[in-house]
Parts: sequence; structure tokens; C-alpha cells
Amino acid sequence: MIRYKGSRMPRQLFPWLLLSTLLLASAQPLAAQPGDPIEAQLARMTPQERVGQLFMVAFVGRDAGPDSDIGRLITEHKIGGVVLLASNSNFFNAAPDTPLQVATLTNALQRLALSAEGPGIPLLIAIDHEGDGYPYTRLRNGFTPLPSAMAIGATWEPAYAEAVGEIVGRELAAVGINTLLGPAVDVLNSPRLSSRGDMGIRVFGGDPFWVGEMGRAYIRGVHRGSNGRVLTVAKHFPGHGGSDRLPDDEVATVDKSFQELQRIELPPFFAVTRVDDKDRLATTDALMTSHIRYRGFQGDIRQFTPPISFDPQGMQQLMSLPEFTPWREWGLIISDSLGVDAVRLYFDPRRKTFPARQIAKEAFLAGNDVLVLSQFDLNNRWPDQLANIQATIAFFVSEYENNPAFRARVDDAVRRILRAKRRLYPAFTPQRVLVPTDRLDEVLQREDALATVARIAQQAITLIHPRPEALRDRLPRPPRQGDTILVITDDSTFRDCFSDIPECAPQPVLDPQAVAQTMIRLYGPEGVGQIRPEDVRSLTFSQLKGFLTHPLTSAVPTAAPPPEATPAPSPTPLPDYVPEPQADVGQLLAEADWIVFAMLDMNIQRFEAADAVRLFLDLWPRNDEQYVVAIAFNAPYYLDSTEINKLSAYYAAYSKTPAFIEAAVRALFGDLTPTGAPPVNVEGVGYDLTRQLAPDPSQAIVLNSEPRDPSTVTTFPTTVRVTAGPILDHNRHPVPDGTQVTFRFQREDGTLVAEQTATTVKGIAEVTLELQEGGALLV
Repeated sequence: MIRYKGSRMPRQLFPWLLLSTLLLASAQPLAAQPGDPIEAQLARMTPQERVGQLFMVAFVGRDAGPDSDIGRLITEHKIGGVVLLASNSNFFNAAPDTPLQVATLTNALQRLALSAEGPGIPLLIAIDHEGDGYPYTRLRNGFTPLPSAMAIGATWEPAYAEAVGEIVGRELAAVGINTLLGPAVDVLNSPRLSSRGDMGIRVFGGDPFWVGEMGRAYIRGVHRGSNGRVLTVAKHFPGHGGSDRLPDDEVATVDKSFQELQRIELPPFFAVTRVDDKDRLATTDALMTSHIRYRGFQGDIRQFTPPISFDPQGMQQLMSLPEFTPWREWGLIISDSLGVDAVRLYFDPRRKTFPARQIAKEAFLAGNDVLVLSQFDLNNRWPDQLANIQATIAFFVSEYENNPAFRARVDDAVRRILRAKRRLYPAFTPQRVLVPTDRLDEVLQREDALATVARIAQQAITLIHPRPEALRDRLPRPPRQGDTILVITDDSTFRDCFSDIPECAPQPVLDPQAVAQTMIRLYGPEGVGQIRPEDVRSLTFSQLKGFLTHPLTSAVPTAAPPPEATPAPSPTPLPDYVPEPQADVGQLLAEADWIVFAMLDMNIQRFEAADAVRLFLDLWPRNDEQYVVAIAFNAPYYLDSTEINKLSAYYAAYSKTPAFIEAAVRALFGDLTPTGAPPVNVEGVGYDLTRQLAPDPSQAIVLNSEPRDPSTVTTFPTTVRVTAGPILDHNRHPVPDGTQVTFRFQREDGTLVAEQTATTVKGIAEVTLELQEGGALLV
């Protein structure tokens, strides 16, 4: 007889419960079969057609006629792909028919590619579509407003990542876009208060395991939602969550060794390239390389690599890792834009020249199969870009014809490109490739998609400060009738495109009236009647900063002497969409019972008044009669501990789209209990992700055995299976896969029978033990 005695409520987790994250990759190479149609297709292609497949080109305008610039690039130069950008006026988000514009354009481009004059092979038509509206969601008008990646991460539910991926895949496929430049699977393990080089809400989080889980789920969703008609391009390989600046602006550097990259940056890329026959949809089709250099990559901390997108040795070192080699048999590598400032500065720090052919050749020989020619000149002039594109393609054709090694590299890349296109379209015909344009309303902004985003918003909302048990002391009640509420909003603007037409006029990144209007809609007379519209007032960051730096009034609280009244310049000029500046900012601040900040980031290089909330907390005298609340509609870590402690409450919404604004307002008014948890470190409140994801020592760990009733076992030796879990972290989610768990088996007299170590999968650890005799056994 075997008897088990195991505690379901340990006082603490024993020291042998150790945390380590392991991602194991196993896959089978995809070898070419005899009579492979890819080889047959390649054999029919001319050198021009083969070389053309390597290039994905950004172009200006919406004209896709045969005599247009992009038309000639397709028919004469046989290019293999395009990138669509609102900044190039390929479509207008401010127009009433954005989806129809895009679908009409993609159909016109594909008709050219499939015509007798074209290459006869469909184009890869690519776009960024990361979520959270401008700037990284290129398609907004008429499409479901997507959450940011960090908002999804704050739910800790991979099912939500998959659901958003399904929405993205379905909507992009409906308008003929077949290549998603995403998701970003960078790991933001060290957020920066300064926001310099900060990926912010573009990432799922700061833990490699969870970023990989979210990335695989998102990719699975894209493939399922598009019915296999959208490729994914996971970025920014090999990871720039730890870089010191954004590579769009300058050459960024990551100060990490190769071993550190394998521990933090690379595991999500291992995850999304893992080929699993039971989960094929979760494997990415491509990786996008980053223009980032690494210090210590080859072991010498004083040695910088070239940007990895131009570094054959570094790329070979990465692709030789066993986690990548099976995927690389067929997986594509796509460059980031080869015309961004980081590339210009790397090839000529003086910004005097732009060696287009050298840039493209070095990127290609480094290992990129597809070259993205966007901003491909020195001064962002389309005629110069077009000339560089044409000259570069002609140069590649010449190299192909005269250089056998180069020819072999081109053919290898084209095979991968053709395989990817065959996965999209079993037949290269208009019937298979073109999309219908008469039923877009049935696919876009579906009610179920909007409901999914609303659920994500409600589960992502996070109370950053104070702790939930202390909230009632700092905010004893929600706003009520008679309270004056002053909402102060970041009023930065953007231009989607740069033509002198209404569709390209400046627009607010976050509508300065959005939060106030949502309050009135939900809690005003047409809602529950909790507040009066006339008691909800609005200011902008520009108005606040203008007042704090140049006070216009002596109406400040009596708790502190007012600044000396002296003539001062006007506040920072406001965009013309903002209402007239309030006559007396100081009076509005003094009269408010509630001051609510709607924040984005603190990047004053992006927007001069971005730090207005920080100035307010530093300069405005504390008033115990006022409730001061900040809501982060971007990342939650830009305020330091001193600033946060001056707030009555600090919430994170992680996204600025309507569903997240509504969820934040409901949390403020007490109708929604925040259940999200930050997926990144928040230094200002001492929130450390490593600690949060470690096993919670106060939990009950359930032990189960098979057979379930050991007393029925009478024959020895016998094998028993013991499982422990689910083992939860401090956020009450299963610990990351690969967390080590040690099982100790001993007799009642303390004699050790066996000790075994296992690693968790979805929070469960399991071991088997062969027993030679019966008796009580403590586990």
C-alpha cells in the first residue's frame, strides 16, 4: 500500500523552486520535393524577373496606371512588392472611403503584376498595423481601432493577442494587403523615463517568455483571420527593446553580449520561428532585421558590430543557432527601411552622400532576402528615390549576370519569396489574388471585433498607484454632481501626409476633448446623471505649460504666494483645432475639485509641452482639497516616484483609442475595478517584473498523483506520476514555462527516497518515480 501525505498550503515555497526561462525549439526542415513547382517557376524567370522579386518599394501617390512611376517599376523592373504609407499619400485616413481606396489600389497594383507586361507573380503588399492609432497603425479610418501591444500584454491573456491578430488578418486581407510588418516581439526589459530610444507601448512587455507567448498567439490569429492570406513579419530582429535610441533617427546600440541576447532579446524570436506541426499557424513567415549595432556581440565589449542588417558575420552567427536553422530553410528575412536616418548616418556621418547601390548590396549580402526601399535617398525627394531605385535594380541585374556567387544568393532568396507567395495564393491568377470591393462593410469594424477590443480595454486598465487597498483612503469617492472636473490633455498633433490638401491637415494625436466628452456621455444627463456638463472643463498641455512657465493670472491657491505679476509672453501657440485658450488657467486650476491628466509620453523632442504634468506636479502647490489623477494612455513608467506620490491616483490605460478612453473613465468613476498588471517594470512604484513573475510564496500548490488512489497499488515495483500546480506568480498568472520545480520524496522518518527536478508548462510541473515498496511517502 502507498499513502501520500502532501500539504496543499505550504507556508513558503522552498528554496529549490528556482526560476529560469527556457524556450525549446523543435522543427522539421521543409525540403524541396522532386518536380517542385517553385523550381519550375524559377527556371522560367529572366534575370530581371528574379532580381525584381528582391525589392519591396515605397512610392508616392495613388496612381497605379501602367504609365505611373510605380506602374513602370512593376512592368519594366519587375519588382516583387510594395509598402503602403499614408505619408506617401497612397491613401487618406481623413477621407470617407479609406478601405475602398486601399482595396482599389491593391487590385490595380496586382493587375499590373499579373499582366503580360508584369512579372506574372503577385506582389507582396505590406503595411505597418501595430495598434493604438497614429503613428504605427497606418490604416485607421474604417478599420477596427486596435489596442496597443502593451495593452494586450497588460491582460496577460494570449487569447486576446490571438483575437486581435484575427481582426488584423481579416481586415488586411479584405483590402488586399498580404504582408503585415509585425508584430514587434522586442523585449522592453529596461524602460527609460526619458523615452529616448523607448519602444513604449509597441511591445507586449518586458519578459521574454510572455512576449514570445503573445507573439505566437498574435501570429496564429493573423493567419487564421486572413485564412492564410496575410504573411507576418516579426520584428525587430534580433531585438531592440534594450537599445539606446530609436533606429529610425540614429544608429542605435545595444550594449549586450551574445549570451545576454540569447537570454533576453532572442527567446521571443525563437518562439515565433518555432515550427510545430500541431500549431503551424503560430510560426511567423518572416523576420525583419533592425538597423542596430551591438557591442560585445563577438565577445569584445569594446568592439561595435555594424548594424546587424548589414553584418554578414553577425547574421550568420544568429541564423546558425539551432533554434533558427529549421525555420531558415524556408523563412524570409526582410530588411527594415533602407533609407532611414540610421542608415544614412552609418554610410555617411556627414550626410553628404547616399550610396544607394552599396546600401542595398550590403544589406542583401548580409542575409536579407527582401530589401525595403523606402525613403531611399538623402533628402526625401521622390524623384531622387525613384532614380536610386531604378539604378539599384539595374546594378543587381548586372551583378546577377556577371557574378556567380551573387547569382546563387539571389536564386536562394527568390526561392523563399516564391514559396511565401505560393502559401498566399495557390494559383497566380486574378481570381485568386484580387479582392472584392463591394462587401467591405461586412468585414471591417464588425460588432464582435469592437466588443473584443472593449473587453481587452476593460481587462487592461491598471491601477499603478496606490495599491488597491489604499485607494479608498486617497480617493474616498468618485466624482459626483457639484464637483468641478478639469481635464488636461496632451494636445500634440500629427500630419498623416504632407500635401496641401484637407486630407493632410494636422490632427490631434489624442483629441483634447475626448476624455471630457466621454465623461459627459457616460455620467452626464444622457447617462447616469452623476455629473453636470457645465462642471466638466478642459485644458491642454500647451495651455498648462504656457501658464506654468509664464503665469497669466494671480489667481492661484492661497496655500502658496502667487508668482509676481509681470508682463509675460503668450502661451505656446495652439493648433487651430483647439478651442480658444482659457482666459484664466490659474483660476480653473484653483477652482477644480478634480484635476485629471490625460498623458501620452514625456518626449519634449516630439512635443514641446509633453512634460506639462511633470511641471505641474513640481510647481503647483499641494491642495489637500483637490483630487489629482493621471491616466497614462501610453506607457506607465514616465513619472518618477516623487511625482507619482503627489497624485491621488495613477492609472494606466496603455492605449488612446475610444475603448480605452471609456474604460479609463469608468475606472475613475468606480464602475470598473482595474484588473490589469503592468507587463513592464514601473520604477516609480517599485514594480519589478522579475519579482512579479517569480512564484508567489503565499500560494497553495496542489499535488496530484496517478494513480489517484495509491492505496490500490499492491504490485511492486510500480511507477507513479506526480504533478504540481498550477504554480502562480505574484500577479496570479501561471509562472513562465521553464520555471524549475524540485520534487522531494521522503519517508515519514525523513529518509530521502528521491529528488527530481522538472520545468513547468502552463504552470504545471510533472515527474515520474519508480517505487520499490509501499508505505507512506511525503512529497
